[in-house]
Amino acid sequence: METNESILTRSIVGLDDRKVLGKMRELRVDCDTLAVGHYIVSNATTNTPLVLPFANVIAVGDTFITVQSREDFLAASDPQAQALIGDGFALIGAEAYTRTGNKLGVVATYAFDPVYGTVTSLTLDDGTVFAADAFVFFAPEFVFVDDGAKTAAELRESGEPAAAVAADEPVADDVLLADDVAALAVEDEIVEDFAEAAVAEEALELSEEDAQLVEFLIGKTLTEDVASADGVFAAARGVILTRDLVEQAAAHDALLSLTMSVDE
Repeated sequence: METNESILTRSIVGLDDRKVLGKMRELRVDCDTLAVGHYIVSNATTNTPLVLPFANVIAVGDTFITVQSREDFLAASDPQAQALIGDGFALIGAEAYTRTGNKLGVVATYAFDPVYGTVTSLTLDDGTVFAADAFVFFAPEFVFVDDGAKTAAELRESGEPAAAVAADEPVADDVLLADDVAALAVEDEIVEDFAEAAVAEEALELSEEDAQLVEFLIGKTLTEDVASADGVFAAARGVILTRDLVEQAAAHDALLSLTMSVDE
């Protein structure tokens, strides 16, 4: 499995071109298929964004992503490419709700299958993980998941008293326990993928000024896409900044870019 963050370490190589064509920058998710549909790539020469359809990728390796040639990217003038770059659904930062309409938080990260693109789990900003079998639907405005709580319609149909059922209803943590074979296994993979990055972040030492910037940025919403100069850190427009994201930006000298790209 890959995550929306682990994939950012990969560069794209064209087999016919025999060179690196760009570096992974962002992902775009298809709401109908609940799968990654396109990669946004920084051009290796100009650093401008390019759109690579997921279906045109040969394979995702542990070091490189391979394509046949530069022709596998959408043309920069293609209206679809422009729409995906500017307004494509990133999933990160989307508000998450239960099937019963209760707000859970926002999507902080997600895992996906690099072969088929299918999103396999979502992790919310409070750390709660929902596996794919709990997804109800994705939409550009929000995502809905099933946390196991019965709806009013189900309560009426069963004839059970609402108060009695509510006392026995599983919460999100119980859902994870019931589905630990899938959801917790995915969570373990995510932890392994980011173990090295976590160690680096713990060692991060901030100046007093940068520490103040970090506190200022937490909870702000990005008004435009931001990427670090080294291409390792990237965040999409509309993302609500968490401490983890801001500290990643600090580790890659992108704090100033974040500060200039948030809402007031």
